Amino acid sequence: MRQRRRIAALLVAGPLLLSAGCSGGDDEEPSASSSSSSSAATTTSPSPSPPTSTGAAPTDEELPGDASFPADTSDDGGPAQAGSDPDPAGQGGGLGIRLATHDGYDRLVIDLNTNGVPAWTVRYTEASGPGGGPVDIDGDAFLRLSLQTGAQPGGQGSSRATLGPPGTIAGVVTTGLFEGVEEVLIGVRGGEAPFRAFALTDPGRIVIDVKPAG
Repeated sequence: MRQRRRIAALLVAGPLLLSAGCSGGDDEEPSASSSSSSSAATTTSPSPSPPTSTGAAPTDEELPGDASFPADTSDDGGPAQAGSDPDPAGQGGGLGIRLATHDGYDRLVIDLNTNGVPAWTVRYTEASGPGGGPVDIDGDAFLRLSLQTGAQPGGQGSSRATLGPPGTIAGVVTTGLFEGVEEVLIGVRGGEAPFRAFALTDPGRIVIDVKPAG
């Protein structure tokens, strides 16, 4: 009788030992997996960026920290700037428009289809096209961006963007090409308002920030 009880006890203890052995194996797997994940994160971490040359052209459209950046109604402009790769002579057309309202000013970005930027000017003028014809555009005063691309006629087309109140910029129209100069007309609400403008390369862009008048 005692021998039967001993055999039964051994039969019960056997599965318990096997279960404990399996449980111990399960506890080890997460720690191994965790170690593997940590190693992968180390190998994929980005390496430090190389130092930037002080002569490199800016490539970002940095927003001013506040709306007190220098701005007035005087003519603005800049010389041609080459990009990192040369552009074909006379390349132009296909101007893109990006328009947004920020705290205290509106920002217009004109995207060029070149790496560099041509010589350019921005000034207040009448609401007319490159050849002097009238342009349908909202606004009380008008800024004209002129880009001396030297491009040949064809493929320029016309693009238009509008910004509802209370935006300072009422509308933007690309007005085409005349004698190698491509132009963009910008309608401003409330009369001539202070603005600033600058060029960026790679890709080529002209950025114009307009503050409310008064």
